[in-house]
Amino acid sequence: MDPLRKGSTLDQDSPSLAAPSAPPLRLLVVAARRDPEAAPLRIVAAAAEEAGIEARLLCGADGMAPPPGMRLFQPFPDGSFLAEAEPGFDAAEHSQRDADLLRRLGAWLVEWSPNIIHLHDIAPFGLEFIALARRLVPEARILLSLRPELAARLGLTGPARGFLEVAPLRRFLAEATLLLPCESMIAACLEFGLEAGRLLVHPTLPRVLPESPLPPLGRFLVIAAYPANAEQRALLTATEALLARHPNPPLLQIGDLAAIPRQAPIEAAHLLLLPDPEGADPENLSRLALALGRPVICAARGALTRQIQAGRDGWLGPMNPTALADLLLGLAEAPEQVAAMAATILPPPSPAEGAASLFALYREVLADPARVAPPERI
Repeated sequence: MDPLRKGSTLDQDSPSLAAPSAPPLRLLVVAARRDPEAAPLRIVAAAAEEAGIEARLLCGADGMAPPPGMRLFQPFPDGSFLAEAEPGFDAAEHSQRDADLLRRLGAWLVEWSPNIIHLHDIAPFGLEFIALARRLVPEARILLSLRPELAARLGLTGPARGFLEVAPLRRFLAEATLLLPCESMIAACLEFGLEAGRLLVHPTLPRVLPESPLPPLGRFLVIAAYPANAEQRALLTATEALLARHPNPPLLQIGDLAAIPRQAPIEAAHLLLLPDPEGADPENLSRLALALGRPVICAARGALTRQIQAGRDGWLGPMNPTALADLLLGLAEAPEQVAAMAATILPPPSPAEGAASLFALYREVLADPARVAPPERI
């Protein structure tokens, strides 16, 4: 509903035509722990500056002791509510079987009645929290930000899980709309058995990154490369062998996707190389590289072709040793091309722009009745 224009007047003899103001959007952000640098608390802080949104953060106490007799408490004045919750009872922390905690959380949900519940983790409240929300606040829209780390922990990516573990996950994730950081994760979600209509590509609230000027383009050209499997690592090894035949070869710094954080290795490089021949980037490293002003080299196919624009963000081409070696040697001989490409990369969205986009998504989801699972699923 559009707000009333300031300064408007009505005829004193006419009845008031002012419609009642729309109720605020009540947003509950759920996280494993309270981290001032992470997206959940930054979303709540941004919502505090947005008219028409009331926001709370619910997270585990992470070792902070509650007052005597309480398990859900508010030690901070920023809308953060902490719950004394142990992690789940299985290895992946998917379950929370503390009946007393779930009872208290249920009463709290009913009292406040959020209409958007944005999950950033399953721990420490477990899949049972999704069931609790669907039963007690059935009209609430449930969103889950599926970070690469969380997708691996849930078994959507990485090693296959057994049926007894996959079945309940698939059942409860079907209640939510999944927010994916990049298109590369869509295939894994579909293969897991999730509905395409419940997958939305929407990056998390961006952090303010410090300025990261391109390292000097002197003697060496440094490329940060992140293989996802043995086949891609073999591709890089063969490329290195071809590069080694030249007197001044560029340096391939092969990174480990399991190593976190990944920002420092990309900052120390001039380029990011994603060697997936299908153009996938489930870890969303390309977005980080572009935010740091580093051009990207990737395959000319797949999801990355919709994110990386050739001639502005980097180079797209075939992923084979000969083609990669030729491209990298050409850039090493003309490093000004790298500097010119880095200068054309568009700046990332500001935190304010990211928050406005996310809040618009909340309102869109809230207005869409299809975002609520059918009653028979509850």
